Amino acid sequence: MNKRFVPPLKAALRLIEENDTNYELREAFVHEAMWLARACGLQTGYRIDPSEPEWTVAMIELPTGQVSWHMPQHPVAYDGHTTEEKYRRIREWTEE
Repeated sequence: MNKRFVPPLKAALRLIEENDTNYELREAFVHEAMWLARACGLQTGYRIDPSEPEWTVAMIELPTGQVSWHMPQHPVAYDGHTTEEKYRRIREWTEE
């Protein structure tokens, strides 16, 4: 485990709990925790809740066991863009 990222991961996980009902803020902390957990070498990923398929579930495998949070799906449907189109859009926007 990459111990350099453990203290910030622990802080992010505490912030998730402290902001459990502030969903917008909690979502940001969950994304941060996912990145930090992966940097630590922990398994992370997303799954669909089979009992509530409209919800994505963010998951982290901590040494103490699995933790997860329901996360909102993106509000706009996939527009069918290709990889090339994606990066063209990014270049267009970043070069403005």
